[in-house]
Amino acid sequence: MRKVLLSLVVMLSVFAVFAADEAKTVDAPAADDAKTVADVTTVVVPTIAVLPFEARTRTGEQNNDGKSIAELIGVGLLESGNVDLVERAELEKGLTELQLSAIGMVNKASQNKLGKMIGAKILITGSMFRSGEKNYIVAKIIGTETSRVLGCSVSGTGEFSTMTPELSKKIGILIEKSSEKILPKMETGQSTLTSLAETVKGNDRKVYVQATESINVSVPDPAAETELKKLLLGLGFSVVDTRDGADFILVCEAVASQAGSYHKFTSAQARVELSIFDKNQKLLVTGSAKETLAGATYIIAAKDAIAQAALRLSGELFPVIK
Repeated sequence: MRKVLLSLVVMLSVFAVFAADEAKTVDAPAADDAKTVADVTTVVVPTIAVLPFEARTRTGEQNNDGKSIAELIGVGLLESGNVDLVERAELEKGLTELQLSAIGMVNKASQNKLGKMIGAKILITGSMFRSGEKNYIVAKIIGTETSRVLGCSVSGTGEFSTMTPELSKKIGILIEKSSEKILPKMETGQSTLTSLAETVKGNDRKVYVQATESINVSVPDPAAETELKKLLLGLGFSVVDTRDGADFILVCEAVASQAGSYHKFTSAQARVELSIFDKNQKLLVTGSAKETLAGATYIIAAKDAIAQAALRLSGELFPVIK
């Protein structure tokens, strides 16, 4: 009877901690930027990758103008200060590793894989063409995790390049207004625990967690390690201090760096890598996640970005230890 009561106390304590953590995060600021630093702790920064636009000549042949248009749109969005842009080299590397075509990417699974690899929550693609006496540029705004698609366009008699500032502005406004639709919801300890509890049962099995974290400050707070251990306890595992006798070993590496400013906040980009081994040192699963958040200070943004990435990874990888 005492063991049952003790287990209930532990479970209630973990759920209480998760509930307290949920109060930390809020939705992104409204378009009028009315929120102040005192109003929020962390906000989501839309991380965007602009793919080359499909550009065809009058004869239907593909040309290279689409790359230039994508570059101009990316610069326009970056100048607005409302997004974080994935660098072209990183985008091309991701496309190469996944063996994907940058043009005409319509497969949802491919969009999701690319988004996770390069840390983009939004992909922007589209096409440019001439019809009659006018030129047209049509843009598609794709949520890599939500699969929601938005669109906008511009037209005119001038050169395509002269139309991109107007299109960049339209895209930026649309993302700002529709962020709740196109961006994924913030993960919380409670939401991740609830999702995993349906399939993952700890049954008091032992787990050793080895985590390293760097956010370029002298005394980093182990945000990833904290979230992982809370989840494991909430799922009924026993977290131990040594590898000896552990049923599973979790190895986590987390890094964060400054990512400029977003509205009135300082943003940080975090990358978390997580690998899970069994008691025989056999690798069961591995993965990585990137998150970009903004907060009142860099340290707050970095810690919460790491925690968010750790929660998303846990939701994806923990089912292997069910």
